[in-house]
Amino acid sequence: MIHVAPDRQQRYQRRSKGLAIVSAILGVVYLYWLFFEAVPETWPLFVLLVVAEVFNMIQAAGFWYTIADQGFAEPPIPDFEHTAETVDIYITVYGEPLSVVEATLRGALDIRHPRKRVFVLDDGPSPDVAALARSLGAGYLTRPDRRGAKAGNINAALARTSGDFILILDADHIPEPEFLERSMGAFTGPDVGFVQTPQYYRDRTSNRVAAGSHDQQQLFYGPILRGKVARGAVFSCGTNVIFRRSAFEAVGGMPEDSITEDLRITLLLLKQGLRGEYVPLVLAHGMGPTDVGGYFSQQLRWARGGLEIFFRRAPYFRGMGFGAFVQFTLSFVYWFTGFVYLIYLTLPVAFLVWGIRPVEAPNDYPIYFLPYVTMTIITLVYATDGQITFKALWFTLGSFPVHIKAFFAALLGRNARFVVTSKAAGKRSLRPVRVHLLAIVVLAGSAIYGMWWQGMTPAVMNNVAFVFGHILVLQGFVRYALRPEYLAEERHIAERDERVISRGESTQPLAEPALSAEREA
Repeated sequence: MIHVAPDRQQRYQRRSKGLAIVSAILGVVYLYWLFFEAVPETWPLFVLLVVAEVFNMIQAAGFWYTIADQGFAEPPIPDFEHTAETVDIYITVYGEPLSVVEATLRGALDIRHPRKRVFVLDDGPSPDVAALARSLGAGYLTRPDRRGAKAGNINAALARTSGDFILILDADHIPEPEFLERSMGAFTGPDVGFVQTPQYYRDRTSNRVAAGSHDQQQLFYGPILRGKVARGAVFSCGTNVIFRRSAFEAVGGMPEDSITEDLRITLLLLKQGLRGEYVPLVLAHGMGPTDVGGYFSQQLRWARGGLEIFFRRAPYFRGMGFGAFVQFTLSFVYWFTGFVYLIYLTLPVAFLVWGIRPVEAPNDYPIYFLPYVTMTIITLVYATDGQITFKALWFTLGSFPVHIKAFFAALLGRNARFVVTSKAAGKRSLRPVRVHLLAIVVLAGSAIYGMWWQGMTPAVMNNVAFVFGHILVLQGFVRYALRPEYLAEERHIAERDERVISRGESTQPLAEPALSAEREA
């Protein structure tokens, strides 16, 4: 997770605001030129370009708005010996390897709280998991069917347990012993329905796909979610989250009518006047998707679930203030990114194959575009404390087929199925990247054809450069589909880089000896 040391937070916040303002000004200048000074050459392509650029500007403006005011506060540490709350810890299980479940269960049992109870919620069910839970002294709960998937599993457990608070952990997320000590203090009033903490992938230094997914999520669990705190727009992310039991009761339990039940319950709680808080400390270490197919499956579920709420649960903004409305709308609209990237793939191909382009190419185009995009990149790099990677970018852009598929599935209301992201070793398969391979062939073919047909003019070579950039993005997924695991020398480099980054992410000690919220599980 992207951490900012306490002694740097005020300076970081001021500079983030300043960079956001400068970026916004340059963005407006570029859009003014595009709308009022650029000369359209092919109107359908010009309209597509404008749609894509306006979408990107909205997303960029939303990011600048979000990072302008971030919540860094760490909650006070409660004295559990003088409080009375009880806490149930739910570990949701569905077919994960026994070793994975055992590591999480042992971590949950080590969490410090005098009135906690640990339950394994096995939707398998598995005799081996049952025996493991009982041998370690944890509760074991199962049910006769899988109605409602993970949400139904949680609801079944709620009916059979009685804790005042419920900590939900996915089967692969190993918690730190200080999890509750570091997070429970965020329940500052009865209107706080849940407290979310970050997801952090412990297999990021051994698996290429997990590393890319982790890099992509760093931005969300860093400046973005910290920025959502100030707008009352924190939402549950499914694991590493603590709910009040009364919050579940206020909305009739975990909603079973969505494959993104975590986002759905957040909106239902807001309608009841209940909100979420975010504790920006890594208190559990999980496992990311281990192959491209698993990653795309995860992205499809998130995208489809969000878009179904956006299309079919309107008005989703009931109970929200303006800031929260903007934040949730930005979260939903993000899933349209796939169409925008498809536009950018189409534009150079159209010129290289048919010689048509959206605008005439005046010499002053770079004067307006380059300052805007350069400052946007600088702002992004600073906001992520220099930890944003090209890998994070291509994981976002390269997911475009999944985003488009999710859009049509949500719009048409096709039946959805909750799929657990696999925790097994990564599978090598080109099947998930068939669209990427086709796109690479089309892009490369258009570049060759364009240079042969039109010659190596400046306009042609400019579009060939864009084609090369797209191929660079798309080929990453093809390589990862063929080799999801790091080679030995790559793993050594990844572990070295992780150690360097982690030095800047340690939190203040809870007690002596020091307890680090970033300690590797």
